[in-house]
Amino acid sequence: MLGWPAWSPGLRSSAAAKAFTPLGAHARKSAAIASILFIAATVRAWSLLAGVPHAVGIDEPQVIDRALRIMRTGDWNTHLFDYPSLVIYLYTGVSIVRFLLGAAGGEWSSLNTVKIGAIYAAARLVGACIGVATVWLVYRIGLEVGTRRTGLLAAAQLAVHPMHVRESHFALTDVPVTALTTLTVLLSARAGRTRATIDYAWAGAAAGLAAAAKYNGIVGILVVAAVWLVFERHAPDRWMKAGALIAGLAGAFVIAMPYAFLDLPHFLDGFAAQLARFARPSQGGDAPWLLYVKHLSLSARYWVPAAVAGAILVIARPRDRARWMPVVLFAAAYFYVLATHAVVFGRYALPIVPMFCLLTAAIAVALVTLARRVPALASSRTEQAIFLVVSLLMVAPFAIDSVQWVRNVRHPDTRTITAEWLKHQVPSGARVVVENSGPTYLDDAGFRVIGTNLLREHPVGWYRDRADYLVVSAGDLGAYAQYLGAGPLLFEIAPTAERWGPPIRIVKLH
Repeated sequence: MLGWPAWSPGLRSSAAAKAFTPLGAHARKSAAIASILFIAATVRAWSLLAGVPHAVGIDEPQVIDRALRIMRTGDWNTHLFDYPSLVIYLYTGVSIVRFLLGAAGGEWSSLNTVKIGAIYAAARLVGACIGVATVWLVYRIGLEVGTRRTGLLAAAQLAVHPMHVRESHFALTDVPVTALTTLTVLLSARAGRTRATIDYAWAGAAAGLAAAAKYNGIVGILVVAAVWLVFERHAPDRWMKAGALIAGLAGAFVIAMPYAFLDLPHFLDGFAAQLARFARPSQGGDAPWLLYVKHLSLSARYWVPAAVAGAILVIARPRDRARWMPVVLFAAAYFYVLATHAVVFGRYALPIVPMFCLLTAAIAVALVTLARRVPALASSRTEQAIFLVVSLLMVAPFAIDSVQWVRNVRHPDTRTITAEWLKHQVPSGARVVVENSGPTYLDDAGFRVIGTNLLREHPVGWYRDRADYLVVSAGDLGAYAQYLGAGPLLFEIAPTAERWGPPIRIVKLH
C-alpha cells in the first residue's frame, strides 16, 4: 500500500540523532534557509514602487480599483466576476489599514483625499511578502517529500526566479494564487503522510482558497482528491476524511467568495465569459504548450527538461513515488490546463514554477548523491562542495536575469514620462482620453480622464464632444489615422531598450 509508515526503527534512530545534533549544526541549517529568504525579500523589495502611479501593471487597476470601490461604498459585492474575490478582499483590507494609518499620521482626512500611490505601495508590499512566503512553502515541501537539500535548492531557485520575482512586484492575483496552490500541495503531501482527518480538512481549505483567488487555482482540488483516493481508498474512515476534505474546500470557498452564491446569476455570467474566452481556438502560430515551454525556458534552456527528468526520476523510484505524487500531479495537471487554452500570457504559468523548482532540485540532488559512488568523490566534504557548485550553476542564470530586470524597471517608462509632460504642459482639469495601455491614474494628477480600452471603440466625433486631448498608446497605427489627424500632435515618445512602455502620442482636439 502506498504511504509512509507511522513508525520504524529508521525513523526512531533518525529522531534520536536529531536530538543529539550539535547546536552549531542547527544554526547552520537555519542560517541557510534564512539567507535564502533574505535574498528573496531583497530582490522583491528592490524597485518595488517602480511605475507607481502612472505606469502600474497592465491589470493592477482591475484589482486595486475594485478594492477601493468596496472601501468607498461598503458594498462587498464585486459585481464583476472575471476575477474571484479573495485577492480583491485581501487588498481591500490592506487599503483600509493603510488609510487608517495615513489618517493617524495626518496624510489625509477623508477617502476622497487618499493618495493612490500610498495604496499601491501597501498592496505591493503585501504581494512581495506573499512571494517570500511562497519560497518558504517550497522549502517545506522539499522537506516533506524529499530531503533538506531538495528543499534548499528548490527554495533558492524560486527566490530568484525571474518570473516569480517580476510578478511579486505587482498587486495582482498571480502571486497569491501561486502561494495558495503551493500551500495546497504541501498540505496534501502532509495529509498523505499523516493520514489524519484534520490534515485533509486543511488541504481542502487551501484548495478552496486557491480557487477563490484565481479560477485556475481550481487545479489544486485535483491534487487533494487524488491524495485521498490513493491513500484512503481502503481505509475504514475514508468517508470521514472525504467529508472533512469537502467541508474544508466548500467552507473556505464560501468564506472567500460569498457572492458566488449570494449573486449567483452575475457569478455564472462572469465565470462563463472567462471560460468562453479561454476556450477560443488558437489563431495560428506556435501551440500554447510550446509558447509556455519557451517562456519557462527564457533564463535557462535546460530548466524544463530538467524538471521533466526530475518527474520521471521520482515516479520511477518506488520509495519516492507516493511522496512526490502531489508535486508531479499538480505540475502535470496545471500544464495540461495551460496547453489546452488558446489565451496565452506568461504569468499564467506562475503556479507551475514552484513545482518545477522542486523537480529540478530532485534530479540535481540525485546526481550529487550518485557522484559519491566515485571513490575520489566519496567524502562528505567533497559531496557538499559538489552540491554547492551545482546549486550555484542552477541559480545563477535566474539571479542574473532577475537583477537585470529590477535594475531596468527603475527607469521611468514611456507612460511615466508622458504623465509628467501632461502635468507640466496641459492645464489641470483638462479632459483627457486614455487607452487601457496608456498612463494610469491621470485623474490623481488633476485631469478629467475618459477611459477606454481602445480609441477605436468610438469615432472621432464622439471624442470631440467629450475631451480635449487624445492619448494614443497603440503600437499598430494603421487604424488610427483619423485620430492622429484630429488635431495637432503635441507630444510623441517611443520605447527603447532602457525605456520600456508603449509608443505614445498626444493629440489636441480642435
